[in-house]
Amino acid sequence: MLALAAPMTCSALPAAAQSVPMGSYLQSCQDVREVAGWLKATCRDNSGRWVESTTAIAWCTSGEIVNDNGKLACRPRAGGTVGSPGSSFSGDRPPMGTYMGTCRDIKLWGGWLKATCQDSNGRWIESSISPGWCAGRDIANANGQLACR
Repeated sequence: MLALAAPMTCSALPAAAQSVPMGSYLQSCQDVREVAGWLKATCRDNSGRWVESTTAIAWCTSGEIVNDNGKLACRPRAGGTVGSPGSSFSGDRPPMGTYMGTCRDIKLWGGWLKATCQDSNGRWIESSISPGWCAGRDIANANGQLACR
């Protein structure tokens, strides 16, 4: 009977949750899933209520994802800071957009949004755009190039 119990504890997380980034948020969030580069979960807030939360996984490449009062957030790892010049981002978070589902190495640097985006042939192409050009519009991946839609 003991031999059967061990495999059950290893598979306690649904298959989708097993592919999400590690972090302390897993202790107080449920229905955790990754969808096109976004981490989605239902997390418990300080009053015990369950709150839907979403964050871009790319926003936390140099930190740990945590549950901050029901919201998924990025906390710097010991000895580092999120958004420092050596990390993936400098300054503010990059603007949201559909490009996040098919682009990687996303950076906001000197007012420019820079990313490596996949084209229709599966190649990865470096691209940049000024987010100000897209005011009120979606920033999208147009066959490997960042574009306003």
